[in-house]
Amino acid sequence: MSFGGTCVAVQGPSAPTKPARNHPWILFVPVAVPTCTPYSVTQWATGTSKDGWAWNGSFWTQAGQRVPIVYSTPIQDNGWDWSVSCGNPGVIRFTGVASKPRSPSPCPPGVKPASCRPGLDPTGFLASVEKELPPETLTVSPPPPGVVGVPVTVSITPSPAVQYATINTTAPDLGDGDPGELLHVVWVVQAAPEATAWSWPDGTSGIQLPWIPQVAEAQGAIRAVVTYLVTASGFWSDGVSVHPLASVEVGTLTVQASLPYPVQQVQADLG
Repeated sequence: MSFGGTCVAVQGPSAPTKPARNHPWILFVPVAVPTCTPYSVTQWATGTSKDGWAWNGSFWTQAGQRVPIVYSTPIQDNGWDWSVSCGNPGVIRFTGVASKPRSPSPCPPGVKPASCRPGLDPTGFLASVEKELPPETLTVSPPPPGVVGVPVTVSITPSPAVQYATINTTAPDLGDGDPGELLHVVWVVQAAPEATAWSWPDGTSGIQLPWIPQVAEAQGAIRAVVTYLVTASGFWSDGVSVHPLASVEVGTLTVQASLPYPVQQVQADLG
């Protein structure tokens, strides 16, 4: 009925630094030598980080030919097809624009998606979600000093609840062989409270409430230890789709609170 989380904008990968795996990478216009075999070649364009970039009508001139200016995008390699003939001088002819899709992924080839955990940092995740856990205080009824045999109810404030931390990180693009290209990865770290463990002034402990003191204790304390189970679930974006990452258990965190609570033996005090 309500949403208490934080919306995270989807970001695509950074500009490609080279064509995808198995795409030839040529940084110069083809050259025709006097003695040669005619050939065709594709020259791939450098990248732009704008996901929706398209040719805007600009041209450059090569050997008297108007050649459109194109750039590769994070999800598609773009370039130019050239036909080179022999002779002195030979002829270099622009024949069209070439395009091949990229397949960015932070998962190395051969790694199953369930085993792919880019940007996973258990220690850092624990530290980040620990900052979201509030300090706890204890209140008791009856208030101290207590009396032997009288049930004592204890409450912890604020009541332990699920807390979250959002971790934004980057991972190299390993899917198309361009580790210089970075992919946006988001982890949502969840700290879920488990049973609260209590220790009482008389040395007993447990998870049951209320506590009924049986002996007098002049300098005792009630202590509570809340254990949080921390898990992380994530996703990454290739600029078009959002891909989930398998959940993983990160570890546990504990939060402690204590309250001085002397216990009196009323009958003995009365003589």
